[in-house]
Amino acid sequence: MQVSLGVGLIFFAFLIEMVAVHPSGIYSYTRQGYKEFKIGLLKEEVLKKVNKRKTIRTIRVCESDKVFELKSRKIFEMEKDLVLSDFWICHDRTGKDFLFFFKDETLEKILLQRLRFGKKDGSILFSQCNPEILKDIDNYLTTREKLDVFYDTDSGEKN
Repeated sequence: MQVSLGVGLIFFAFLIEMVAVHPSGIYSYTRQGYKEFKIGLLKEEVLKKVNKRKTIRTIRVCESDKVFELKSRKIFEMEKDLVLSDFWICHDRTGKDFLFFFKDETLEKILLQRLRFGKKDGSILFSQCNPEILKDIDNYLTTREKLDVFYDTDSGEKN
């Protein structure tokens, strides 16, 4: 009886994982944003939202290729490299990776990488700063990205 109950619970947990959890891939947000990260926020406001997420402990900026890492309870400060960079990569301890795109000091696009089932091979977008790719990100996502890409727009792109 206990063995069949245990097997049933494992099957139920697997079923919930398959149905209720987002699939692996890259999610592109350009309309409203993702949760508290709203499109149109200023860099300072995005940094405040990042600081409220206690699971984000690193920010990598691409123009200077500098990494800011929290090693204590301090928060991220708006430093010169953060101000000058239009691309921030943030790694979340819960398994999500964020790539923030700024234009004219405001948040223009968010890419969110979700990996499931122990997938370790994520997109190079979240591990390297390649200016050529980042400047033409939409082309890269449609032609070269190996992970599935999900869009929040109604423009005929894959949802």
